[in-house]
Amino acid sequence: MPVLVRANNFQSEVLGAKLPVLVDFYGERCAPCHMLRPILLDLGETYAGQLKICMFNTDKERRETEEDYKAKFRLLDVYSVMHLPTMLLFIEGELRRTLIGLHSAQELLAVFAGEGLALQARIGNQPGPDDSEQGGDDEQGD
Repeated sequence: MPVLVRANNFQSEVLGAKLPVLVDFYGERCAPCHMLRPILLDLGETYAGQLKICMFNTDKERRETEEDYKAKFRLLDVYSVMHLPTMLLFIEGELRRTLIGLHSAQELLAVFAGEGLALQARIGNQPGPDDSEQGGDDEQGD
């Protein structure tokens, strides 16, 4: 499940994350953004525990204060987000890749591999590294 990020939690959710993070900057009226969403949801589920997917809404939100809105645009400026969708890949808090426009799952996986991420797909309902169940041989006490 993707994590919704805003300017006020970007540091903790993205820059402070232990997992590689792909942040999708989107807008509600952006057709390619809507086409990208199921691809990202699938990647997030398939690679749960190995890759964190975050969503950043660039539109003014109903309950957003003017100061929050300004902070949002300062963050967009810092990362030079000028087109939608834009995806930023962070590894260990460092921006590694910027991807602009609609990309297929295969293209995104090739980018991840190019950055040295060896992601292993979960099969069916097999537990992933983030699940509380442990797969394989468990050490058992006497």
